[in-house]
Amino acid sequence: MRSSVRLSPSLQLVSVIGVYLFLGLGPQTLGQVSPALLEIGTTKQLFVDSYIIEKLTDARQVLNPAKKHPQNPILKQDRPWERNLIQTNSVLYDSDAKLFKMWYYTAQFVVGTNHGKPYDVPEGKVLRAYAFSRDGVRWEKPNLGFVDFEGSRNNNLLGDGNLTPVFYDSREANPAKRFKAMESTWTPTSVGMTKNLYYSADGFKWIPYEGNPVIDTSPRKGRWGPTVYMGWDPIRQVYATHMESCLHKNCPMGKRVIGRSESRDGLHWSEAQTIIIPDEKDYPDTEFYAMAAVTYADLYVGLISIFRTTNTLHYPELVFSRDGIHYNRDYRVPFIPNGDYYGDFDDTSIYVFAPPIIHDKKMWVYYIGANWRGPETLREKGDSARRAIGLATLPEDGYVSVDGGKLRPGILVTRLFAFQGRELILSMEAAKRNVGAGPPEVRVEVLDPDHRPLDGLTMEDSDPLTKTGTHRVSWRGKTNLDSLVGTPIQLRISIHNAKLYSFKFE
Repeated sequence: MRSSVRLSPSLQLVSVIGVYLFLGLGPQTLGQVSPALLEIGTTKQLFVDSYIIEKLTDARQVLNPAKKHPQNPILKQDRPWERNLIQTNSVLYDSDAKLFKMWYYTAQFVVGTNHGKPYDVPEGKVLRAYAFSRDGVRWEKPNLGFVDFEGSRNNNLLGDGNLTPVFYDSREANPAKRFKAMESTWTPTSVGMTKNLYYSADGFKWIPYEGNPVIDTSPRKGRWGPTVYMGWDPIRQVYATHMESCLHKNCPMGKRVIGRSESRDGLHWSEAQTIIIPDEKDYPDTEFYAMAAVTYADLYVGLISIFRTTNTLHYPELVFSRDGIHYNRDYRVPFIPNGDYYGDFDDTSIYVFAPPIIHDKKMWVYYIGANWRGPETLREKGDSARRAIGLATLPEDGYVSVDGGKLRPGILVTRLFAFQGRELILSMEAAKRNVGAGPPEVRVEVLDPDHRPLDGLTMEDSDPLTKTGTHRVSWRGKTNLDSLVGTPIQLRISIHNAKLYSFKFE
């Protein structure tokens, strides 16, 4: 017969503590919850990569191309000084003035020669101009009265030269220097350039920095090509710029590639570091002409201009990064497709040289569209050759969605994370009801670290979300998740005939 001994509550506690000490855990671990590896706080979580995704079942990540505006081109040649080219790499939204502002330049491009070979070159002066818009679509070209053109100052011209791009520096303490611009000056042998910094209080009258040039891209410095200024990078806490490094094909691999340079003060810039190169998944003739980038929700969102050397088309591709150096190129399709018909202003080339604008819950992408590329097509088009400015938009967090099934729900399970806030906010798009497809519906349940649904927060408790928009997630009418703040949890999200864009806590 086996005897048993029952310990008193106090002795039971002493025994438990003894076991913890024997295991090396120590009494300080009693009653504490192990921290989560991912601390997302209140930062919005997008699904552009697998960072927050543990598992997808009957669901997939889908790139959502931007939609062109039906009034494209939104800025085109309609003034005598605007010849067959309009191009911009400077579009801003001024929240104080509540205006979109664009600095652009115009020229007459013709077929010339470069080392005996046909080349598209500007004929005469390149002229700088300014336009503004209250809605981002209808643009006005004001009479600024600064420049004489054919005997009149009734125009929107700012001068000649290439004093672009323009960016607004909200960190600048001196109001007279809030607007900044770079002027590129080619060396006589055209094997490199220097870049001079200019300041302005209003974006019209510019003062050169006394220590110019601030960037020297002569051969010993790396030979930069087309350059897009990001301005202040809030993630890495530096000023940043991206360029086609090595000046076209002077890189060791003989291709145009993307580089990055940084500066803590906007005056002293690092050597360019190559960050994106074509790889085995690209067509053999793929090169990268330039990249415009913006930060959003702790992400870098970049638009690379794809340059196909044996193809007549140029188009932008969407890329993502979490550190500004290592980029995810999972979605190798046009983010803004070329025009559908021969003769569309953007049927041949689409370039994005202006960083996208995040405004009014949308991403606004102003792009350069052209119906020619290179001297051969320029000569072929003749007087019908043109470049103009187009607009494409999409929801601010709609770049990549997780799409659920139409016949049965898809399931997304997040990685284990801890959050701050008290309510879960989810952004989605309800799909159209096609024949055989079920009604759009998204539900959410909360799991503990062992993948077990928490009481009251199960899929059955979840109130269904059925409409496009941003929603507070609720369970039988309750939204408060205060008791879970700082606690490791996972989400299991059911997605039926819908697109899931993002979630966050607030």
